[in-house]
Amino acid sequence: LSVLLAKLTITVSLNPTKSTKFPSNCRQGFVCDRKSALVSAAVSIFPVIWGMPLTASARAPGSSDVAEAVAQIRDASADLRKLSQNWSEYAVINAEGRAGDNTVGARRILGGVAPQAGSAAIEMAKATPLYRIDGAFNAVRKYAIDADDGSWGSNLDLDTFEDIGERLLFAIQKADGDFYSVVFAAKGTTQLTNIYRETKKQVDQGIIDFDKMLDLLKIAG
Repeated sequence: LSVLLAKLTITVSLNPTKSTKFPSNCRQGFVCDRKSALVSAAVSIFPVIWGMPLTASARAPGSSDVAEAVAQIRDASADLRKLSQNWSEYAVINAEGRAGDNTVGARRILGGVAPQAGSAAIEMAKATPLYRIDGAFNAVRKYAIDADDGSWGSNLDLDTFEDIGERLLFAIQKADGDFYSVVFAAKGTTQLTNIYRETKKQVDQGIIDFDKMLDLLKIAG
């Protein structure tokens, strides 16, 4: 854990701004089936680091760096909380009874509008912590499985961590799918209001689950 803390401290100084059962709608490695998903401030792990409003460390998609992964989880939690706090900016119904123009902004926060590879994907990962958050979960999972006895990774309640990760991916993908679908919804404030209400529930549940995940990481340390 001291190594992880040291790495995170460096990140702050450089950038101050078991076999597991998976549900039927998920594939191993925390990659949930999008079709199944569509049918449905920050908590502190180390006060000196986790209380700071930082953007995600540049965890390149596919990277297994656990320090960057933990930083990304922390920042993703903060971004989801900001989305909830600024909900009225995104869940808009215009005078014509249609979704407003900022649904793409919400989807960008949720990681649903992003390049899939290359340097552009890395830059998106810096600015949008929720983009490819499944990779961060996988990096922590791999570290915990391979961790030496007595390390924080070996102390992590991995089963609970994975359960929370699956719920988070479902909630994030469901919210992203809802913000996509409202653009094509039939005109009518009632329908859109109901969609936005259900989407807000997913976002707020995601905030609760991120808090639980960060608590698990804190306990492990």
